[in-house]
Amino acid sequence: MNHRLLALLLVLGAVLILAPSLNASDRRVLPRSQGTSLRSADHELNGLRRGRRLRSSGTSPLAHDSHYFFGPSAIPLEGGQGYYQNVSILMHSAYFAPVTGLQIGAGLQVGSLITSLATRSGGPIVHLRVGGSGRIGQGSMHLGGFAMGARVTASPPFNDREPLSLTVGIAAMQATFGGDLLHVTLTGGWGYENGELTDSPVIGLSGLWHITDLICFVTENWQFPFGRSDYRVFSYGARFTHRKMAFDAGFAVNKDFAEFFVLGVPLVGFALRF
Repeated sequence: MNHRLLALLLVLGAVLILAPSLNASDRRVLPRSQGTSLRSADHELNGLRRGRRLRSSGTSPLAHDSHYFFGPSAIPLEGGQGYYQNVSILMHSAYFAPVTGLQIGAGLQVGSLITSLATRSGGPIVHLRVGGSGRIGQGSMHLGGFAMGARVTASPPFNDREPLSLTVGIAAMQATFGGDLLHVTLTGGWGYENGELTDSPVIGLSGLWHITDLICFVTENWQFPFGRSDYRVFSYGARFTHRKMAFDAGFAVNKDFAEFFVLGVPLVGFALRF
C-alpha cells in the first residue's frame, strides 16, 4: 500500500505545480479586435457575468467541486444552496449552507435502518456534520474546518474481529489549493471514539481535476485512527457532471479490499444540487 500512496503523492504534487497555469486559462481576458464596437464589448462582458452567475447558481459543470466522494473541500457553498448525495446506494446524506461559508448536514445508512427494524435491536448508522470555510484574500487558497460525529451499530465486514466504537467523530482543519480546473485539499485533525480523543491524528489528502468541463478525476484518501490499528482507505475514480447532477464511479482500496479485488471495491455515487 505504501507504493500506492507514494505514487499518488507524486501525481498530486505534479498537478499542483501545474495548477496556476491550468487555472489561469479560466481567468483569461478575451482580446478585442480592431473593429469591435462598444456594444459588442458590452455583450461580451454581460456574457461573462452570466457565466459567473451560472457557476454560482449550481447549474454549471463546476457545481459539485466543493465535495469529493465522501468528504468536503474547503471551497464553500453559497448561502441558500445545498446538495443531496448518495454513496453506493445505501448511504444517503444532504448538506445545506444557510449562509455562505457555513455548511450543515446529516446522513443515514439505509441498510442498517432496515436491519435494526427487522431485528428490533440496535439502530441505524447516522452521522451529523457541521463545517465552515472561506477564500483567503483574492488568491486560490481556501481555509476551513469541520466536525463530524457518527453512531455506528455494526462492524465493517473487512474488520469483523476489531469492531468499531458505538460513537466516533472527527474534528479537522482543511486547506484547499487551486481553482476551477484543479484543486487539492489537505485535511488534518483529531478523532474521538466513545467520548475520548484518539492517540493518532486523522489525515486526509484529496484532489479533483477537470479533464473536461463534464469529466473529472477524483481521488480521496483517508487515514482514520479508529480501532486497534489505523484504518486507511484510498479511493480514486471519475465524476461525470451535467448541470445540477453528478455521477461518481471509482474504487475504494485498502489492504483488506485489495485481497478481495486488486482494483478495490467498486464505488458509485450520485449527487444533486438544490
